[in-house]
Order: sequence, then C-alpha cells, then structure tokens
Amino acid sequence: MIVTGGGGFLGSHLVEKLLSLGHSVVAIDNFCTGDRNNLKYLKSLPGSAERLRFIEDDCTKPWPELLGDVKDLTWVFHLASPASPPLYQQMPLETLRVNTTGLKEALMYATPRGARVIFASTSEVYGDAAVHPQPEHYWGNVNSFGPRACYDEAKRFGEALVYSWNQVHGTRHGLVRIFNTYGPRMNPSDGRVVINFLKQLVEKAPITIYGDGKQTRSFCFVSDMIAGFLAYATSDLAEPVNLGNPKEFNMLELADVVKSLDASYSCNFEYRPMPVDDPKQRQPDIGKAKKLLGWAPKVELREGLAEMHRWLKSVL
Repeated sequence: MIVTGGGGFLGSHLVEKLLSLGHSVVAIDNFCTGDRNNLKYLKSLPGSAERLRFIEDDCTKPWPELLGDVKDLTWVFHLASPASPPLYQQMPLETLRVNTTGLKEALMYATPRGARVIFASTSEVYGDAAVHPQPEHYWGNVNSFGPRACYDEAKRFGEALVYSWNQVHGTRHGLVRIFNTYGPRMNPSDGRVVINFLKQLVEKAPITIYGDGKQTRSFCFVSDMIAGFLAYATSDLAEPVNLGNPKEFNMLELADVVKSLDASYSCNFEYRPMPVDDPKQRQPDIGKAKKLLGWAPKVELREGLAEMHRWLKSVL
C-alpha cells in the first residue's frame, strides 16, 4: 500500500489502520502541513519496523525515482494536500500541484501495476452550496477566482482527472468526498474550527466565532472516516461517494458542546468577520455510502470531542 500525506492527520490514521490489518505500507510526506509527532507515533506501532517505509519528500516528483518499484501493490491512497483554509491559502501553488501533478503521478504509477488509486476529494467541491444537504449528483457553486479556489478547484480537477483516466485507460480508480473530520493527531496549528475551539478551551482563551455563528458544519470522527475510506477502497466503485456525518451543527452549538467539556471554562465568545467565500451550510447526503458501502458513522460529537480534548491536553 502507498499513502501520500502519511504524516498528516488523516494519513497517519490510515497508515495506522493498514498496519493493524497486517499490510505493508509506504508512506510519503514532506511535512508542509503534517506533524512530525505523527511519524514518531507511527514508528512506535507494532510491526512498523518491518512493514512501514517512510519517505520524506514531495509526491509531485516522478514516482519511479521517488519510490523505486513497490511490489505487490494493491492500493494507492492519495491524501497529500493542505486541507486547512489558512494553510492552503498560504500555499496555493503547492495545493494546486499536489492535487493535479501529484495525482497524475499516482495514476501513472498505479495503473501498470494493477493497483487502485483512491483520491481524497472534499466536500469543498460543492462550494457555497445552493442544495442542502449535498448529494453526489449536485455540481456545486464554486468561485474559481478567489482565495479558496486553489483548494476547491484543484480537487474538482482531480476528480475530472480520475474520471478521464478511467475512460481512457479502462481502469477503476476512485474517489471519496470527505466532509469535516476531526480527532486526535490533527495539527494544533491547523486552523480549522474543531481544533481551534478545543485549543482555546485548553488555553482558557475566548472561543472565536466568525460571523453570527449560524453557519453549519457536520463533523465526522476520524475512526469513522477511515472505516468509510477502506470500505470504498475494497469496493469496485469508481464514482464519487460522500463520507461524513450527516448530523449538522451551527458554530454556536459546536462551541457550546466544546465548552461543556470543561466546567471551569468561563470565557466569552469573540466575534470576527466571516472569511471570504466561507460556505454557509455543509451537510452530507450519505445515502449512497449507506446503500453501496454499508457504511455510516457511529461516533457521536460529544464523545469524539471528549477524546480529542484529552489528546490535545496531553500534547499542548
């Protein structure tokens, strides 16, 4: 197995799961947004010394030179990409490149070896959605000329590349559209809402609310996301499938759940202007995942937040 972005949040959890299932894994990460503590953790896992090879490099480079010839290759999981709006806006060209050139390298490497590429796409392909909840057949409402375009349009191009590659080469590479995911090992400097709120809770700082706090998100715990990712990989699907938790919360509701994790927390909210092109609603329609993969999330929000809170307190 190959996992790009293997030192990142989702990537490290995927590598851990694959190792626990007895697979050998080649992970690639240049740590532009990943956390080196994740690599330290992965190297401590049973079997990692024998079955984990970690390459610290840029996966947009030619893969034959980067990897050599990986034997008995079944899956290539392409997760490498900045995913946090503050971070990908600092690295727009790198974000565009890893989701286009990096994905093309994965497809060129996997196809002659009979391996299946699974591309980590995103709910951001729906943009500021005019349809709610978002089903896979909705084409989206995306600004191609704005601060979020480097991520949103790179992922949309990646989806088109997977589709076109399959049409030309007769392959069955696939992709999942990942909705907001949270859990331990997310970079504390990531900048997305869950880690921000929990970090502010731990540091006894005011919780930052953008706009009026009525914008909504749906939050999936990382173990559920990885289970969905692997369910898709073991299927024969080549079409997009949403993975996420369909329970929707606005930011004020999320902040209240976070505050409830620490009875001693007494800070007020701090309100700031809404970022440009920030979606107003985000909720996955997971009917296809339920029907075709037999998958649905299990972890409730407060349960997942409590586990992430315990982890964050241990690392800050």
